[in-house]
Amino acid sequence: MGVPFAVLVGLASVAWGQSTILSEPDTTQHRFVPKLQEPQRHVPALARKQRIVAIRYPQAEEGVDQFRASVPELVSFANKETRLEDVVFVAEGLRLTDPLLGTPLLLFLTGNQTALNLSPKEKTWLGSYLRGGGLLYAEDVRGPTIYPSDVAQSGTPFDVQLKALLADRLVLGDRVHWTTVRNNHPIYHAFFEFPAGPPLSTSSGSRRSDRVRELEMLELRGRVVAIFSDLNISYGWASTEIAGHRRALQFGTNLLIFALAEKRGGPLRH
Repeated sequence: MGVPFAVLVGLASVAWGQSTILSEPDTTQHRFVPKLQEPQRHVPALARKQRIVAIRYPQAEEGVDQFRASVPELVSFANKETRLEDVVFVAEGLRLTDPLLGTPLLLFLTGNQTALNLSPKEKTWLGSYLRGGGLLYAEDVRGPTIYPSDVAQSGTPFDVQLKALLADRLVLGDRVHWTTVRNNHPIYHAFFEFPAGPPLSTSSGSRRSDRVRELEMLELRGRVVAIFSDLNISYGWASTEIAGHRRALQFGTNLLIFALAEKRGGPLRH
């Protein structure tokens, strides 16, 4: 039996920053239940089909900079595990200039060594999408030929290029500030539990102290607009044989549920 997404959001409202009813212990005959004031929000209606779009760019090489099976595998797993009555996740792969792009639930961008060259039109669209409530998950990936010897390192070519892209004046500008995603962040508890933070089975970060062990996020006016990973998690979505395949998919499911909750909440009115 499926669960409506609104019910799922209600159960996890505290973790997602939504206001909730505070109940005091029932020590008297007449119980008083104080309420927090609900913030006013522009609450959009959720479409049944929620699209997760993998960004395609000409320089990206399959099996090195991207794995086309990643998002379809994640979507299949998330739909099966969450069984939401009113939402179904859909996987697509598009250029940022594609007229069918619309406003996806989540943008997914990966790379390794190749040049991440987006046109001014693509940058402008990306900036509008992120400022308008969108979420980007970007990851520095490693394929089987170099995995796991060269995983979970900061300052890689894709790491540098991705952060420079988002700091571009056509996207978000140079005032953006990256922070570490702490272990108590809702993304680690949105559906599956990750009390110790991100899964490390798809990286060498669990074995070497000099490797990255955390995710980074970028916030805009208190809302997460981008999450960056050096941990090769999405390679774990695509590869059914890799250790940690299921755990990687569980984290990806959390990512989708978190994106849904952010979208359902809507931007605060100022």
